[in-house]
Amino acid sequence: MSLRSPRSALRVGLLLACAAHASCGASPDYTAEDLEAATAQLRDHVRLRTFETGLLFGEGWVARAPDDAELRALYARQLAGWRLSREIREQADAVFTDDPDSPWGLHIQALGHLAGSDWDPAVEPSRRAWEALPLPEFAATYLQVLGYSDFEAAFDFLETLDAETRDTPELFAARAALENQARYRREDPAWADSSLATYTEMRERWPDHVDGYLRPAEDLFRANRSEEALPLIEQAVALSPGSVDVRQWHWWILFESEVLPADERRPAVEASIAEFQDAAPESVRGFSALAAMYRDLEDEQRARELEAAIVERDPTSRHASLVYLRQARAPSQELRRIREDHGEDSPEYRAQLEVVRDAVYEYLERPHYDDTYLGGAYIDLFYALQDMDPIPAEELAEAVRGLVEYERLNPHITYGTALRAMIDHTPYAEEAAELARNGLTASIDYVRRLRSIFDTEGELEQAARGSLSGVYDGMGWAYFKAGRIEDARHTLERALVLSENGQARFHVGQVYEHLAAEAEEREDEEQAVEWLDRAEDSYIAGFGGTRGENLNEAALEALYERRRGTRDGIEEYLATLDERDRIRRRERILESRVEAAGTYESFQLARLDGDFVDSADLEGKIAVLHFWGTWCGPCIAEMPGYQKFDARYRDDPEVAVLSISNDKATDVIEEYLAKNNFNFTVLVDDGYVNRSGVSAWPTTWFVDREGYVQFVKTGSTMKLDEEFSWRVEAIREDTGTP
Repeated sequence: MSLRSPRSALRVGLLLACAAHASCGASPDYTAEDLEAATAQLRDHVRLRTFETGLLFGEGWVARAPDDAELRALYARQLAGWRLSREIREQADAVFTDDPDSPWGLHIQALGHLAGSDWDPAVEPSRRAWEALPLPEFAATYLQVLGYSDFEAAFDFLETLDAETRDTPELFAARAALENQARYRREDPAWADSSLATYTEMRERWPDHVDGYLRPAEDLFRANRSEEALPLIEQAVALSPGSVDVRQWHWWILFESEVLPADERRPAVEASIAEFQDAAPESVRGFSALAAMYRDLEDEQRARELEAAIVERDPTSRHASLVYLRQARAPSQELRRIREDHGEDSPEYRAQLEVVRDAVYEYLERPHYDDTYLGGAYIDLFYALQDMDPIPAEELAEAVRGLVEYERLNPHITYGTALRAMIDHTPYAEEAAELARNGLTASIDYVRRLRSIFDTEGELEQAARGSLSGVYDGMGWAYFKAGRIEDARHTLERALVLSENGQARFHVGQVYEHLAAEAEEREDEEQAVEWLDRAEDSYIAGFGGTRGENLNEAALEALYERRRGTRDGIEEYLATLDERDRIRRRERILESRVEAAGTYESFQLARLDGDFVDSADLEGKIAVLHFWGTWCGPCIAEMPGYQKFDARYRDDPEVAVLSISNDKATDVIEEYLAKNNFNFTVLVDDGYVNRSGVSAWPTTWFVDREGYVQFVKTGSTMKLDEEFSWRVEAIREDTGTP
C-alpha cells in the first residue's frame, strides 16, 4: 500500500467526499448500520492497537461522516496512537464548531494533551467529558490523566466508579497501569504484583484485548523478567501481528534480553520484522520503528534508508521531525565519545564542536511538527558554543534566548548554567538579569510538576527553595557584571538565605572583594578588612573540599595571596579547610542513619560467572548492596571510586561488597567491566530491583550483621571510597566483631 500522510490524506478525503456529492450538504452515502459498523471497526483497531490501519480507515470515514462526533473521537484515538497532537486538536475544533460543550469534543481535547505528554491541561476536559457522558472510555482517560497529574486523586476516583463501569476492559487496563505506578509513587513493590494480577484477570475476561498481553510484557521486561515477558508478547503478536506497538516490544525483548542465545537474537528479530511487513500497511510510523530497530542491529545503512523514505514521503510530519532531531543530535553523541577518548583539549574535540553547532543550525531551519524538541537542540548548541575558544558571544546569547523560549525540562540549565555563561561571556548582563527574573516562576512551576516525587511538604519546600536560590544567584551575578553592585549583593545574599549554594558563595565573595576595593580607594581600611573577611568566610563556606573543581578554592588562594602578599603557607591553610570539610561531611553522613531500620527482601542472584549468591549467606556480615546499571550516567561517574571501595574491603572477612546491575544482558556488563579494568563482584538482576522497591539510581544499602538496613545512599557520590567506608565502619563499631 502506498504511504499517505494523515493530514494530506484527510484533505484529499474531504475533497473527494464533496466531489462525490456535488456539495458537502448532500445526503450521506452510508446507512446508520454502515456507520455503526465503522465505529465498531475503529474500536477494534484500538483494542488491537493497529493504529496504522485504523488511521487510514478512520480518515476515510471522517470525510464521509464529518458531523459524527463519536466517529471523530474514535479517529482521534487512532491519531493518539501516532501521538499526533496537532491533528487531534483539529478534530476537537471540528466537533466544538457544532457543539462547544460536546463531551466527545472534550474527550478529544484531552487525548490531544495526552498525545503531547501535557498532563495538567488534560485534567479539566477529561473530567468534564466524564461528568457529561459517563462512558467507560471517558473514565479510563480521566483516570490516566489523574495518574500523572494527581496520583492519589486517581485512586480516589477509581473508588467512586460503579461496578458496571469498572467491569470493562478499558478500566481494567487503566487500573493495572495505575497500580504499576503505585509501585513507585507509594514505594511499595507489592503494587507491581497487583498490577500483574489485574492484567491476568483482564486476559481471562477479555482474551482478545491486546493490552492484557502487551502492557504486562512491557512491565516484566523493564523488571528484568524477560522469560515471563516473552510468552505474553508472543501472544500479543499472534493477536495483532500488524501492530507497531506490539512488534517493537517483541523486537526489544528478543534482542535486548538473554531470553535467547546471543547468536539466535538477530535472526529472530529479522523474522519478526518480515512478518510485520507482511501484516501491516506502510506508514511513516512503521518506518520509524523499523529504523530504530535496524540501528540497534547495527545496520546503519538500512536505518538511514528508512529515515530518508520518511522525509521524502512526508517532510513536515512528526516522524520526519524526529528524523531531523536524530540527525542533529548525532554529532553531540560523537562529541561525548571524543571527549571520553581524547579529552576536551584535543584537536578532534575542538573540530567536533563546530560540527555540532552546524548540525543544530541546520535542524533549526528544518520544518518542525511542534516545538517539543527545540529546547534539547538549544541545549546541544549552548554547550558546544560554551566550549569553543574563543566563545562566540552573539551566538551564545542567541542560544540562551532559545533555551528561555523553548526549554521546559531543565530550568537548572536555562536559568543556571546558561544564564551564567551569558553573563560571563556576552555584553548582555542586564538582559540576563531580566531573563533570570522571569525564570523565578518557571523554576517554581517545574518543582511543583515534580511534587509527587517528594515524600513530605518539607522536602517539596526545600527543593523549591533550592531552585529559587539558583535563579537568584544568576540574577545577582548579572547585576554585578552590569555594575549594579548593591542590587547584586542583596540578591546574592537572598539566594543564600533561601538555600546553601556554593556558586552563590563564590559570587557574593566576589562582590565583597569589589566592595573592599572600593573601600581601599576611599582609604577606609577598616571597612576594607571587614569586606575581605566576609569574602574569605563566604569562600570557605562554599569550599566543600572538592579540590581542583571548586571556584571557591581558586578564589581563596587568590585572596590569601592578596591579603598576605605571598603564597607561603597556603597548602597548610587549605589543608585545614580540607580537614574541616571532612569532619563536617562525616558528621552529616553519620546523622543520616535510618531512624527505623528494617530488613530487606531476600535474594538469590547469579554472578557473571553463573554462580549464585544467597542473601542468607550474608548473615553475620556487614553487607553493602550497590544498585547500578551501565545505562545510568551518575552510576558510571562514580564507578572508579566504587572500584577502590570494593578493593578496600575485598579481603575483609566481616564485610561483603556486592553490586547488582539492572542491565538486561550480561554481555553489556562484561564489556563495560573489561573496557575499564574493573573486577568488582556483579550480581545480575532477575527482577529483584523491582521486588525490592529500588527506584533511584544509583542506590546503595549498608546492612548490619542482623540484616537491617542502617544507611541508604541514593545518587552519585564524589568521594565514594571515603564516605562509603565511614558508613561501614560506623556499623562495625556499633555491632563489634562477632
